[in-house]
Amino acid sequence: MKKYSYLLILFLLCFAFAKAQSNKASLEQRKAQLQKEINQFDRLLKNVQKEEKTMVLLVETIDKKIASTQEIINITNRQANNLTRNIKTNTAKIKKLKTEIKGLKADYAEMIVKSYKSKNAQSRLMFLLSSEDFLQAYKRVQYLQSYANYRKKQADEITLKSIDLEEKNIELESEKKEKTKVLALNKKQREALKVDKVEQENLLAVVRANEKEYAADIKEKAKERNKIDRELKALIAADIRAANKGKTGAVANKFFLTPEAKLLADNFKSNKGKLPWPVEEGFVSMGYGVQAHPIFRTLTVDSNGLRLQSRAGAKVRAIFEGEVIRITKSKYGILAVYIRHGNYTSIYNNLRTVTVEKGDKVNTKDIIGEIFTSNSGETELKFVLMEDTETVDPAKWIARKR
Repeated sequence: MKKYSYLLILFLLCFAFAKAQSNKASLEQRKAQLQKEINQFDRLLKNVQKEEKTMVLLVETIDKKIASTQEIINITNRQANNLTRNIKTNTAKIKKLKTEIKGLKADYAEMIVKSYKSKNAQSRLMFLLSSEDFLQAYKRVQYLQSYANYRKKQADEITLKSIDLEEKNIELESEKKEKTKVLALNKKQREALKVDKVEQENLLAVVRANEKEYAADIKEKAKERNKIDRELKALIAADIRAANKGKTGAVANKFFLTPEAKLLADNFKSNKGKLPWPVEEGFVSMGYGVQAHPIFRTLTVDSNGLRLQSRAGAKVRAIFEGEVIRITKSKYGILAVYIRHGNYTSIYNNLRTVTVEKGDKVNTKDIIGEIFTSNSGETELKFVLMEDTETVDPAKWIARKR
């Protein structure tokens, strides 16, 4: 029963250690991801010019940067607290080991003295010969053997505990150095946060000073987006009518699927939440659906997809295998690519160039074009995902960044 108790304790200790290591790795991974995002925000803030038409984007970007910086600060606080606890635990263990080693050495020294006093062979022989009978002599032999074994065990235990003590000291020094690094990063991020908050207030002051003009511009853009949404649905509806023409069992506003197209649609659906981002590097500057404006809370924005900010010259890639069913060009020369995946359509808008043609078959992550960069330095992909004629939230389909 005692044996099983020891095994259970050992298992729980191993589990706790593994969990602690997993949490540590998870925090480091999240911290690295946040730093990557912050670097992206920095590039956008540096490259996009501070003009009237980009001021709202800059405010949104610095808001996101501040949120990411604050999360890194929270993570480093947690890491510092964890290290403080570990240092405290290891310090207590080292103190305990030193006490144990001191006690073992004292016991061992006492045994050595006793052994020295009776170490000669004559003394041991006399000890055995003075036995009253054979049984007593046998027991004395066993005693001498046990005494020798015990001495060896004590010496081995001192050696093992000394090694353990050395390892704990090394671990303690490593944790102290790591804590110093974590606190230095924490301090650096706090200083960066102060700078960003000053910049945030400066940008907000400019926006608030021209609030009426910005609000009017937002409403105008909302009308333009609604118009584009209607045109988009009309195009897809036309595609459906063309695809369903002459098909028995076809349903209005639903793509008629051949067995191959149904298999493709099923595969697409089974990868929900795991699809790759249409840009290798970027962040969401506007989400999907009706949402409060990030600056003017009295206004709402109705977005039919995601707005993804990326670096200048960023390539766009297909999120899944499919067929290019349409390439459109606006009066300003902006291109859009439509890729069909069964009854799903992914749309990549605001492209400068495209590398595919209508009717091309593409695979997941195939490059299909390059995002347009405006004169003010803004590089934004407008990404829309539709199921038949209805838009869906792309954020629920592409892989979540961790």
